Amino acid sequence: MLPYWTSMPNLISSEEIRELENMVLSNKDSFISYPTKNGNYDGNLCWDNDIEKYNRYPLNSYTMFVHQPKNVKVIPHVDNDKWGRNTVLLVPLFWHKNYANCYYTDGPTVHHESVILMNTQLEHYINNNEFDRYNFQICFAEPIEEVYECLTHI
Repeated sequence: MLPYWTSMPNLISSEEIRELENMVLSNKDSFISYPTKNGNYDGNLCWDNDIEKYNRYPLNSYTMFVHQPKNVKVIPHVDNDKWGRNTVLLVPLFWHKNYANCYYTDGPTVHHESVILMNTQLEHYINNNEFDRYNFQICFAEPIEEVYECLTHI
């Protein structure tokens, strides 16, 4: 699925996912909107929380949480590269069988059944359903191919 996305199921443990979910439950009021590359707001809510223990890969990275409220349509967008998030390692939180997919405008559908590596510099969007959708992201400035090569050889 490169250069769009690829599954990376063994990089974050189930215990770590529970820890991240508990952080969200304790901080739901911390999420705010950020502008995309063209300056528009896309429907995503973000909580910058740079957790050092997840910056454990041999690349420069930072972490954040993302929330799509129920029934929100996240408009097609390219993430703002000024924040160094060309590629993200995305961890679905509170995963369930109705966890909304992400779609590339000119590419494949992203299925979030495990941790994935995702190219955020190709236009993508989400049509969320009746469930709040949360994820944790480790953000990288490098292109997806370079991040994939690094993470598969550690």
